[in-house]
Amino acid sequence: MEQTDKPEIVFYARQLYNGGVDRVVFNLAEEFLARGIRPVILVDLDNPWSPFRELIPEGVGYEVLGASGALARITRLRAYLRRTRPRAVMCTGFGFPNLCAILVRWIAGFRFRLMLTEHCFPSVDLDAARPWQSRYWFFRLAHMLYPFADTIVAVSKGTAQDLAKVIDIDPDTITCIYNPIVSDGLIESGQAPVDHPWFDDPDVPVVIGVGRLEHQKDFGTLITAFAKVRRQMRCRLMILGDGSEREMLTGLVRNLGLSDDVALPGFAPNPHAYTAKASLFVLSSRFESLANVVIEAMALGTPVIATDCPSGPAEALDNGRFGRLVKVEDADGLATAMLDALRKRPAPVPKSWLEQFTTRASASRYLELLTPAT
Repeated sequence: MEQTDKPEIVFYARQLYNGGVDRVVFNLAEEFLARGIRPVILVDLDNPWSPFRELIPEGVGYEVLGASGALARITRLRAYLRRTRPRAVMCTGFGFPNLCAILVRWIAGFRFRLMLTEHCFPSVDLDAARPWQSRYWFFRLAHMLYPFADTIVAVSKGTAQDLAKVIDIDPDTITCIYNPIVSDGLIESGQAPVDHPWFDDPDVPVVIGVGRLEHQKDFGTLITAFAKVRRQMRCRLMILGDGSEREMLTGLVRNLGLSDDVALPGFAPNPHAYTAKASLFVLSSRFESLANVVIEAMALGTPVIATDCPSGPAEALDNGRFGRLVKVEDADGLATAMLDALRKRPAPVPKSWLEQFTTRASASRYLELLTPAT
């Protein structure tokens, strides 16, 4: 694991996946690099199935520790940091790797800033498949160890409150920084062409959803709601993403007789081009920390409907001011909101609201904490 250019800031995670956290890391790393700060993405394990491996920004390093257990993480992370001597480490996931990073800071033999970030809603998203004993001990260890980090950041106010509650720490010790979403690159990527005939027909609106095909995203309710909309007007639904519920969702589409009007084309390296050309963006999640895709849709000028789930969509949409909020798992309410939005296009979201979600504003706030003036 040779490295010639030593990093100034290390983004540390278990591995790359295929979701919004990876995009956040990439956006921050790219912005840091543009400001002359050398970043590297460091993971415990390589994930050869993650489509995001090919999307790492040019000039941003990617290193793999090859560590799967606590002892291996601690040993190899310490060795890596002692060799590269970064100014700061930013942990980008929630779980035991964060605790290992805190322990490594104590035994590293040199001083660096340590930031823990929370991108998920911990009360419902801490690996529910684990035994309750494992979750209990993690919460207790987090209660004891998290305060030893230099700073703790949550990507929404609701996430900060939830994290403070589940690990029982002072909520005032957690800083909220919204994700770096809006940029010139986002707008440019939205202008790219798409190779799908649905977007060549202006007479038939396309509704779009974007996300992993998993329980959290609840695309089953979106498809059920779309079936109700389709009975009243001609339209189409496209869901970009992949995951374990593909077979179930495909079966639901078939059973509802929607095979000609619902498409699940899989992961798209540039979903923004599709979102920008859609008539309506819908988020049907059961929970979200911030809902990056909602902010992307607003920035691209596409009207938004989202579930009022804990806790990000309401914050992103200013409690419904810039997009309709509906109850979670309410197919009838979602269908009504979709029909209203398709029949009367809402006004665009003002740039003044989107400013807080720009890569520029977010990166500046992160750097204030990662590299404070001495």
